[in-house]
Parts: sequence; structure tokens; C-alpha cells
Amino acid sequence: MRPIHIGVIGCAQILERSLIDPMAQCEGYQIYGIASRSLSKAEQYAKNYGIPVAFNSYEALLHSSEIDMVYIVLSNDLHKEWAVQAVQANKHVLVEKPLCLSSTEFSEIEQANKKGKVHILEGLMVQHHPWQDKVKSIVDEKPYGRLHHIDSSICIVPKYDLTQNYRSVPDKGGGSFHDLGCYWLQFLQKIVGLEPVEYRASSAFDGPNGCDMTFEARLQYADGLYAALVTSFEQPYKSAHTLYFEQATVTINDFFRASLGRYKISVKIDLHTHAGSEKIYFEPQNYYTNQLSFFHDVITGKKQNLPLADSLERITWTEAIYQFAKERRNP
Repeated sequence: MRPIHIGVIGCAQILERSLIDPMAQCEGYQIYGIASRSLSKAEQYAKNYGIPVAFNSYEALLHSSEIDMVYIVLSNDLHKEWAVQAVQANKHVLVEKPLCLSSTEFSEIEQANKKGKVHILEGLMVQHHPWQDKVKSIVDEKPYGRLHHIDSSICIVPKYDLTQNYRSVPDKGGGSFHDLGCYWLQFLQKIVGLEPVEYRASSAFDGPNGCDMTFEARLQYADGLYAALVTSFEQPYKSAHTLYFEQATVTINDFFRASLGRYKISVKIDLHTHAGSEKIYFEPQNYYTNQLSFFHDVITGKKQNLPLADSLERITWTEAIYQFAKERRNP
């Protein structure tokens, strides 16, 4: 059986980290072609990474009978358009997060998907790692008592000129919350669900083009639990979830590390009753390799795909939380 042929739409910097390198640890795929708005750029990427075909347009790639699956790495505002076209071309779709920018856009993807026989996966790579299942078991089984609150910090200072990137354009899904908040929402969705009774959010919206450089949000649950978030493009790097239980504090620190290669992720448990702590280590893994392996199993019928409804729930909450902050800033 020949490998699944991947067609890449977009020549993004993340490509080496999210697809090229992880594929070395993941069988069953071949990158067959790549397309960009600029043929010369596609040709350069094809040459650099040994990709057989450089297509002169996205449409040409989608019309190729050799392509089985499309990986979309475009700016956020283009995800919906090309996800829909890929589904209509009968290609499986892996699209970088977020799947799209609004519930209205999601409806278009959903309608296209109902008519097709392909799979769509939003590229939230962190969800394909066992540390999330471990944390959920701690919450559900309550070995340290009831969970009181969760603090999350997801802060990344871009190494590129933000003013020259779509992440500085609000209409293209720019800003720290649209870029990073999805990881928080997916974590909460997995661990405690996304059914808060109240929410708050704020930002100065003082970045380029009025985008949010730093964003704060809080969800309040009916049982007293609350979950707080800080995302930022200007605060020092941090990617951590801290869960406060009655008898212990559980921390997942530097959880983005496994997106850079095969690295260990640990769950640290600090007990309140005495000055003791322990760490649960997971063998070195790469989020992107796990994601590719999962999607291969979905496409080949070995596993059920994650429901698109999960993406819709995150998109809906992203809209509501972001709008709350905008209205608070500009009443």
C-alpha cells in the first residue's frame, strides 16, 4: 500500500517543525507537493525539503489526483476558505489551529463536510499527548481532594517582526488570545469541560493595529471552580498550567517543549500536608509526530476522529471571551 500523499498549502516557517521533522518518526506518509501564492517560493521549499512537486496554485494542488490529504498552514483568516475547498476536492484536511475564526465560518466547513467522505482535524498538537489524560484522571479520581482553581500562563515573545505578520492584524485572527487562547480552552475542555456560568476578560489592545499583546480571562464554574488565563506576546516566555487542589498543587510546566522535538513532559505534584513532592514523567515524545500518527490512524480507519463539535465549542467561547474584552475596553 502506498503512503498517504500530503499536499501542503502555504510555505510557513513552522513547516519544518510541524511536518518535515516529525515525519521522520512517523510512517505511512509522503509529502507529495507544496503550493504557495508564489511559484518561486513553492519551488524553493520543494528544493529545500525534497518535495517532488511544486504547484503553481492552491487550486492546482487540490485538483491533483495524487494528493490524498492537505495540510493547511496559511494565516488564520484563510483557514476556512481552503478547508472548504479541500473537502470539496475530496481531500482529508489537517489545518493549523484555529480551524477558523468564527461560528459562522465553522458552519460553512460543517456543511461542506456533511457532503464529503473525508476527515478534518484541527492542528492543536498538544491534545495528542498522555499528560492530558493523566491530569484528567487526577481531577476525576480526586486523590488530592477537590479542585479549587486553575491558573494558566501562555506567553511567547515572537522572534520575528510582529508588525509584518498576520498575528498583528485583528481581522486575520491576530493578537495573543486568538493565537494562544485555544490551547487553554482545549485544556479546560479536556479536563473540566467548557460549561462556565460566568466569564470575564480584559486587554489594553495596545499592540500593532490594536491587537491584544497581553490578554487576561477568567471562567467561573457553578461548583466554585474558576480558571484564569494570561496570554501574551510581550511577557517572558511561559507555558504552564497550575491546578490547585485541597491537598496538593499540580503543575505542568513548559508544556510547549514537546512541540520543538522529542522531549519529556512532566506533571509535578506538590503535597500540602508535608514538604514533599513528586514528578510523573512521560517518555520523550513530539506533539506533531503524535498528531500525524493519530490522523493516519483516523484516515486508515483504525481510530475515530475527534469530533468537529469540540472545535466549534472552542471557537464559540473564543468569540464570546474576546468580545467581552473588546466591549470592556470600548464601552
